Amino acid sequence: MAEDVTFPADYLLEGIYEEPEEGAAWGGVVVAHPHPLHGATMDQPVVYRTAQACRTRGLATLRFNFRGVGGSGGIYSGFDEYRDVEAAAAYLRGRLDAAEGGLDAAPLGRPLALAGYSFGSIMAAMASVGKVPVQALALIAFVVTWEDLPSAVERLAAFPGPVLALCGENDEIAPPEEVERVLTRIKLDFSLSIVREADHFFAGAQREVGERVAAFLGEALSHRSA
Repeated sequence: MAEDVTFPADYLLEGIYEEPEEGAAWGGVVVAHPHPLHGATMDQPVVYRTAQACRTRGLATLRFNFRGVGGSGGIYSGFDEYRDVEAAAAYLRGRLDAAEGGLDAAPLGRPLALAGYSFGSIMAAMASVGKVPVQALALIAFVVTWEDLPSAVERLAAFPGPVLALCGENDEIAPPEEVERVLTRIKLDFSLSIVREADHFFAGAQREVGERVAAFLGEALSHRSA
């Protein structure tokens, strides 16, 4: 069941926390939405489908609205939103640690991942080595044309875990070959997944995107839950 939640960041943010329909969550994932100034929210179809697919694999999920979106406080920054992702990860970490029953916790608690789409992928990349340790990262349509990309890449280069880079074959904003070039240059442990005939918006392929991300995270996190 979806639970409307709020959690503290630089501003009070709103989100939707959900657990698997059956059994206790053995891990969790924060899913970050696309660009706030382009009308995106936590209900954006790719974000929704990604969270939905992750729950079918036993993961708790947290979707949230960036600062200035919906009922979240603050105003758009364009850079500091990575702190919103960090705050979301801290909130989800707390929910996972407080959960009763289910699987025994790993040494560092139930494993946690970040996923982000477009603008959200940049913010997730920047938060991947933040205050809350995460064990895996999924970058959907990682925006290599973003003006502050060097800052994001510098932080991302320090991420030690597995990364999924999921791209649309015809995405002009996040071309697969450019995404692959950037991530190869910083020597990440990444895999590239290309959705055929899709552009940046994945029209008609949102469910497929969600399933691919969930499959990756389910496998990546399972190795870190023992």
